[in-house]
Amino acid sequence: MVASKEKKMNVCIKVYMVVLFLFGMSVWFSSQFMQSQEAHTDIVIDKKIVDVLVSNGIVQNDILSQYVVERSTKTAQWNEFYKTLKLRSDKTMHFLEKKFKNIVCSMKMGLNKVNNRDGSVTYKFYSPSRNYYNVTFVRSKNQN
Repeated sequence: MVASKEKKMNVCIKVYMVVLFLFGMSVWFSSQFMQSQEAHTDIVIDKKIVDVLVSNGIVQNDILSQYVVERSTKTAQWNEFYKTLKLRSDKTMHFLEKKFKNIVCSMKMGLNKVNNRDGSVTYKFYSPSRNYYNVTFVRSKNQN
């Protein structure tokens, strides 16, 4: 009888260990998935902004500068994108601003418009803990 109880106890311990192992694996996989989703936000927003720019007539010659800064914390890595573009008309900027607002609404992000001292305008796309994208529009010389 004592041997039978010990066998049942060993089986219970083994089942308990398997359940704990499976629970730990599920927590680990879900946390990896969340980090993966968060890390791709920068890539998704880059694609959406480039699509908006291209569809509204911004061409390669309009890009004055662009670069990427890699950022990281203990739990995540992401890129901050910076673009400076030559703007041909104010109509384009106002139309792009509407499109940018659509992007941030769809991605649940923030958009900040900054009027710079030199007359340029910068749009910053951000989440509460990260800056993802900065697009600066510089007025062309022939524009008033």
